[in-house]
Amino acid sequence: MLLIDNQKMHLIQRLIPFSRWLKGYRSEDFVNDSVAGIVVLFITVPQSIAYAFLAGLPAEMGLYAAIFALIAYAGFGSSRSLAVGPTAIIAMMTLEATSRFAIQGSPEFVVVSMKLAFLTGVILLLLRFINFGAVISFLSHAVVTGFITAAAILIITNQIPAILGLSPAESTEVWAVIPHIVLGITSSNLVVASVGISSIAFLWLCKTQAESVLRRLFPGLSETWLSAIVKSAPMYAVVLSICVVASFSLDVTKSVPVVGVIPSALPAMSFVMMSLQDVELLAPSALLIAMVVFMESTSIGTAMASKRREKIQPNQELIGLGVANVAASIGGGFPVAGSFARTAINNSSGAVTPIASLVTAVLLIFSLIAFAGLFYYLPKAVLAAVIIMSAIHLIDIKDIQRTFVFNRTDAVTFTFTFFAVLGLGVESGILVGIAISFVLLIRKSSKPHIAIVGRLPGTEHFRNVERHSVETYPHVLAVRIDESLYFVNVRYIETFLLNKIADSEQLEHILLICTATNFIDASGLEMLETLSDNLHAIGVTLHLAEVKGPVMDSLKDTAFLQNMTGELFLSADLGMKTLANLKSTQSSA
Repeated sequence: MLLIDNQKMHLIQRLIPFSRWLKGYRSEDFVNDSVAGIVVLFITVPQSIAYAFLAGLPAEMGLYAAIFALIAYAGFGSSRSLAVGPTAIIAMMTLEATSRFAIQGSPEFVVVSMKLAFLTGVILLLLRFINFGAVISFLSHAVVTGFITAAAILIITNQIPAILGLSPAESTEVWAVIPHIVLGITSSNLVVASVGISSIAFLWLCKTQAESVLRRLFPGLSETWLSAIVKSAPMYAVVLSICVVASFSLDVTKSVPVVGVIPSALPAMSFVMMSLQDVELLAPSALLIAMVVFMESTSIGTAMASKRREKIQPNQELIGLGVANVAASIGGGFPVAGSFARTAINNSSGAVTPIASLVTAVLLIFSLIAFAGLFYYLPKAVLAAVIIMSAIHLIDIKDIQRTFVFNRTDAVTFTFTFFAVLGLGVESGILVGIAISFVLLIRKSSKPHIAIVGRLPGTEHFRNVERHSVETYPHVLAVRIDESLYFVNVRYIETFLLNKIADSEQLEHILLICTATNFIDASGLEMLETLSDNLHAIGVTLHLAEVKGPVMDSLKDTAFLQNMTGELFLSADLGMKTLANLKSTQSSA
């Protein structure tokens, strides 16, 4: 009975990690979580409103999404410090997807975004039940970098009209936004532009100079509070701009666009009704958003967890993020993901468990009920400034440089993805990036690296004859194939070996060293069988060395091993010594 109870408890803790974290929870932990939750609040409010603005949605939907996502993820996510809610990339993808099915600003637009969040959550949950957590992460780093960089540029470009007091462009693509800005620059609102540009300058100074200034003024200030004060700069910009606009009635006298009325109450929670047609139309966009949500969130969660000697469970993250998106939809929000900025602040502020997120959510509810009216005068130009500064931080110049310097294939993948996102849009761009990545992978695999190797003198190690001074034998060709043998590359490998045989009349043995061969498919097996037979016909024997266990398991019941004229050697050194002695024996005879 005790064993059954323990098994049930283990299952509950695995499915609901929150139950595990509560065990041994101390009052000191609650103090740390409360401090972190309060600090995160000061950046969550302006960012949530700003990202709702970026998605073309009412400001309150950003707050709704943050509240319900934080509560849901706290119960089901595997990360102790990941802060889930609206993010710039996901907001941009939401805008692009939703704009295809409804007019921005219409009630239908709001409903479609809620449906998109719900479907995104359902897809994430379905991916968990097919154990897809590890598969999604196979996306190339170059694709991710190209996508994020181009998306950041799109985000920045699309916020410039708001900074200048212009109407939004008809399309989010760069080719549409830039002409719109150029043609409308002469009719920009100077007051709006002053508010927007000064907000960017203020946020930039806080980012680059505030920390050093505070260290000089307050040398005894702890790192936690220093980080909290600096990272809360968006809230300072929000409060200051509200005071200025309200004091001088700039929304009326100077036509400064403001957020307007935000309902001072929580939404009526309800499931959005979805038809089969809705699912068919939104599923492609929801799938892409789900992939980006998972990719963005797990990379942030893993980075933070490594600093705390913790582990992120990919499949559990699919559950946590799936439930968070479903909850955001039910609560009247749009798709959500893990936020790097808010997670970093949460972590640096001393968060111990997801209770910090619950504290933030409770305070958000209180702020929404008590202070919603104060956000009426919040200038949209300030929100645009917050978005621009967040997007700038997404562009990692050092990472881009490393991509181009380190690997040419990654550079090509990055370039195609980057320009595809800029030219075709976020969704089409990432699909192009994924396609190019796989094409280049197949191309690379089709022509694997093949090394002619020899023994390093006085050792049992074998190295490339073109890179090292090694021992070889004219009657033995030792070949290392640095790739698995499958349908993509078997013809290239076979042609390479046959050409080498044609170049050497003394050749009697070919030793295939399989240290880098992880699997052999049916095409690879057929190639080996054909090669062995053809070589035998001309007096050359095929041998294998250092075949991995899983590969041997696949070969052991095949006719190839039974009919192979050569031998299987445990090591390349043993094979080379045997074949060298075999030549000597044959010569003596």
